[in-house]
Amino acid sequence: MATIAGIDVSYWDAGIDWPKVRATGQRFVFAKATEGITYKDPTFDDNWLGAKSAGLLRGAYHFFRCNVDAKKQADYFIDYVRTLKDDGELPAVLDLETNDGITKDKIVPAVKIWLDRVESAFGKKPIIYSGQYFLQDFLVQPGGGPPPWAKDYPLWLAQYPNQYVDGMKPSLPRGWFNYTIWQYSDKGRINGINAAVDMNLFNGTLEDLYKFAGSKIVVDKPKTHAVASGDSFESVANKYGVTVRELVSANPQLLKAGDTLNVPVAVAIPQDTSGTVTSPASARTHTIQPGDTLTAVAVKYGSTVAAIASANNITNINNIKVGQVLTIP
Repeated sequence: MATIAGIDVSYWDAGIDWPKVRATGQRFVFAKATEGITYKDPTFDDNWLGAKSAGLLRGAYHFFRCNVDAKKQADYFIDYVRTLKDDGELPAVLDLETNDGITKDKIVPAVKIWLDRVESAFGKKPIIYSGQYFLQDFLVQPGGGPPPWAKDYPLWLAQYPNQYVDGMKPSLPRGWFNYTIWQYSDKGRINGINAAVDMNLFNGTLEDLYKFAGSKIVVDKPKTHAVASGDSFESVANKYGVTVRELVSANPQLLKAGDTLNVPVAVAIPQDTSGTVTSPASARTHTIQPGDTLTAVAVKYGSTVAAIASANNITNINNIKVGQVLTIP
């Protein structure tokens, strides 16, 4: 099952180092913009512009208050996002978490008013974000099940397993048959953010994500970096907001002071559910040269010693010979 990793952020994640976030393998972000008709997230513009500069796809979300006029909430959200003269790439999001004492018969039409108005403004069907029980209890029609129009909107489902395991899928609410994004944790820790952060998986491939965003991968000319004493692939990757594997793939030579590295452009690349970046290229080979070690070879190709040893049936990692041809997974 192909998935792409991303996060969502708000005021509680202030002070984000976006290149470092991108270097962890995140490929998209949703940033809180508004709540009700009285709150604008003060970090929205920093998050919006910072994420773009680091090469992440972006979407804005609104925390819906069921006891506040839906039309006014939609306009409040639209006006705030439009102040940046940049609607982002991903669809807008309606965040449904609390009923505010309002009954479902009033919530359902209010939600549709917000969705219709925001779609008209931005030209894309918004995403519905919510948890299983809110959807089952409050976004339902008489007799049970979601309203007929709900199937037309992408679902971003919040559901936290006790322990996430690679390949796991969320349980869908009654009457819902697919999801687009799964928020599987609200306690994630990643480099570049000094707080717990929500972790998400887009349900699809990289191509699916860009198609969903209505965007194309634009590859500009790579930058260059002069290697200085003390530099490592990790430190350079963090500086430019690319993953270590992207950097190593563009620079198969070993790192030494005085070299000039090609720094690839920070655009999304495929990622598996474990958070390990995967390469679309076919398997490579490496012929052992004098002085080579499996550690050096692993660094050169952005792999690991264990993976190379396993792919080549090597039981003693110190027992490799000059001229030996290794398969690099």
